[in-house]
Amino acid sequence: MTGDYLAWRVRGSLLPTVEAYGPCLLNDILPAFSNLEKRADEVADKEYTRLGALPAIDDCDVDMGVLAEQAQGKGLAFYETMVAMRQATLNLFSAGLFHLTEQKLTELCHDASFRMEPPDTNLEKVSAWYKRHLRLDLEQLQNWPTIEELRLLANAVKHGEGTTKRQIRERQLLRERRPELFEYPGTRRFWPDAPRTERPLRQPLGGEDLYVTDEVFTEYATATVGFFQALAEYFEAHGVEQYPNP
Repeated sequence: MTGDYLAWRVRGSLLPTVEAYGPCLLNDILPAFSNLEKRADEVADKEYTRLGALPAIDDCDVDMGVLAEQAQGKGLAFYETMVAMRQATLNLFSAGLFHLTEQKLTELCHDASFRMEPPDTNLEKVSAWYKRHLRLDLEQLQNWPTIEELRLLANAVKHGEGTTKRQIRERQLLRERRPELFEYPGTRRFWPDAPRTERPLRQPLGGEDLYVTDEVFTEYATATVGFFQALAEYFEAHGVEQYPNP
């Protein structure tokens, strides 16, 4: 097949899904976590009403202040849980963005493989396959360093405080590249001189210990779209060349 065909496949099949991924999270999913303070107040009010309507027990004076505290506690629990779930969603979708990238790159290998065995869905193996059979070094494309950073992030989200040598090494590399991901958002704003502390990465899927923000996710999503655009542009520039290389 020609480079023009591969470019057409990237623009027609791979790129649209990648382009839709970021806006889907930001515009359709995260709004489910909006107005949390107001919703927490509503939860507390509803609980207070429920507690106040319970039948009174003989010779027992109901302390409405105690009921109010119980109701506020339920509202606070709702708020904290939803904030954590919002963070977990950002963390999870960031990991998903990397794996979507792996899967889409592998999809093109299946298109171009013919009688050759396409690679497993693994970025290292896929990159080697592109270099050998499509004469393309993915590491030379625009935004490759961000794709590599996404790989480190995805492994941190999946494995948390993993204990293998590779997991420890990659987690430390991510800490060095993006220390702000391991610090609760807003810490620098309120305490700009506070020393950074290295907390264990125990619950990235519980919305704790790893903090991808809306801005960071947007950065990753934009870079990934640019990466696939660069992939299409490469094959367009080599449109008459024949692939795959045996």
